[in-house]
Amino acid sequence: MKRNLTRVRLALVFLLLLAVGSGSVSAQNALTITDGSAEGLSSSALSVLMDADAPVEGYVLAITFDTGLLSVSDVEIGSATSSAGAELIAPEILAGGFTLGVVLDFEDPFGGQTIPAGTGLEIASFSITPLTIVSAPTDTPIEFIDGVLNDPVLDNIIVQGGLTIGVNEGLGLNNGTMTLLPPPPDGLAIEGVIFPSDASGEARILMSNSSGPVQGFVLAIAHDTDQVTLTQISIAGTVTSDVGAELVVPQVYATGGTLGVVLDFGVPFDGQSIAIGIDQHIASFVYSSNEEIIIPAPDETSTVSFADGQLGGPLLDNVLVVAGLSISPGLENGTLTRLAVDPPPVHDTAFYIGQIDFPDTGTQGGQGFPGMAIEFCFFYTDPTDNIQGVQIAVCYDDLEFLDGTFTIEGSIADELGAEFVNYQIDNDETDGDGREFLLGILMDALPPFENQQLPPTSEPLLIGCVQAEVLGGAVCGDTFSVDFCDGINGNGMVLINNLVVIDYQSIENFERFGATYEIIPVPSFRRGDCNTDERVDLADAATVIASQFQGFPVECDDACDSNDDGTINLADSVYLLNFLFQFGDLPPDPGPYSTGPDPTLDDLDCALPAACN
Repeated sequence: MKRNLTRVRLALVFLLLLAVGSGSVSAQNALTITDGSAEGLSSSALSVLMDADAPVEGYVLAITFDTGLLSVSDVEIGSATSSAGAELIAPEILAGGFTLGVVLDFEDPFGGQTIPAGTGLEIASFSITPLTIVSAPTDTPIEFIDGVLNDPVLDNIIVQGGLTIGVNEGLGLNNGTMTLLPPPPDGLAIEGVIFPSDASGEARILMSNSSGPVQGFVLAIAHDTDQVTLTQISIAGTVTSDVGAELVVPQVYATGGTLGVVLDFGVPFDGQSIAIGIDQHIASFVYSSNEEIIIPAPDETSTVSFADGQLGGPLLDNVLVVAGLSISPGLENGTLTRLAVDPPPVHDTAFYIGQIDFPDTGTQGGQGFPGMAIEFCFFYTDPTDNIQGVQIAVCYDDLEFLDGTFTIEGSIADELGAEFVNYQIDNDETDGDGREFLLGILMDALPPFENQQLPPTSEPLLIGCVQAEVLGGAVCGDTFSVDFCDGINGNGMVLINNLVVIDYQSIENFERFGATYEIIPVPSFRRGDCNTDERVDLADAATVIASQFQGFPVECDDACDSNDDGTINLADSVYLLNFLFQFGDLPPDPGPYSTGPDPTLDDLDCALPAACN
């Protein structure tokens, strides 16, 4: 019904245009079909251009082509017609071509729309798609044709001043050419994958298809059975899944795997396909290592390859299906690299880096700002063994460990009387091995040799602490870490590893947990603004008293320290009252009238900013 209605409308246009009569010859009116080209089965957009020596009130196009080689779609008006506000548009795609009838002013209030005179005016566009793949460039004409298409048959005309201008009245018709080009070679590639030998690796299968949309494909891929095992074939997260593949048949074999896919397999047959594209992820083959490779053994690499005629029953080849044809694509094999992994822990000792409250909070990292003082403490756990000594080797960046600040005071090592304690701090990051901290503790090193040992513990016990400062050049938003590092030499030549001494044996194979910090802006505050309302007045003196005697919480200790003596007490309230009402001294920097960082190193801090500006 819709097709018949379109034909009726087109006939009405034709009759309307013919009813006004014919015009005189004019050499300046012409219609031109642009040339185009397409690789494989990809589409190409062509236009019909008009040269007109006077305004145009309507037109009819009738265009034919080799329907054995080409198909047409998306017949639409062009930019010049659209801009003029055409009111009747009647396209019709027919067995031998297509027609398009247009009347610019067809409806009330009949405003007299026209396409202005001009050259190269785009009045129509259409999409041409090849129906076959050529092996060499092939030209085929796109032609105007009079008296053949539609019912009643139509001629190519334009209407000017109520007069019909066709070929007999001097309308030039310039045909176009469509050039069919061989497509670039289609291809399948196995993307190389690197994965730890104690985990799995997903090898993605990539498809580059230039011939045309892919309606289905077959994969047949083999692997080295001595090194890896194929555990799964999947289309999850692929373009194959995205377009709604309806038949997916994976098959895993001892030596490889196959996958057959038909995109549109069941009713209502909507024509699903994978569009033309490069390196499109169509499937994943997942492999596991047959054995763990343990450091210091080297990583191992094996080939995973397309295997025509080797897998399946019947034996399968790797193919793509385009326009109902099986295409043998180019095949690019890949590699599976299995990484050597750390030996599994054979001992239940563990080292930790954290702040002094780490056993209670379990928090090892945090935030720091340039110039901030941070205390790093070292802890151990070992639920089963006594430890005769510990050796700690630590690397760090964006920090300066402070000489003379390491102490075992308050630690289990101090409590049990450690007799040898020695450490090194190397803050020279230009010496080729970065910044380093080394520590050695031997519990029983002096007569009368009473065999002191660190006790078994399931809860982290403190070994010692060292003071550090975040470097002034630290970049806000970056992170810095303090990690256990084996094979460092500090200020000397001897390479030191992390270890514990148990039963007079060096035990190195255990877990270590470092700390990571985010660099944030230097906290700023207003001296005396204890209630943080951005002004200094009597309420701040009251807040100091409330915080000391009533447990009132404050957000910025530094701001409450009005006299900057590093302690918050009643003196800070008195200092503020003297400043406000007794002509007393101005609170120290950054003062009560501006914000800034604390110039004094003390134990007080503001609540830290959440992120960099």
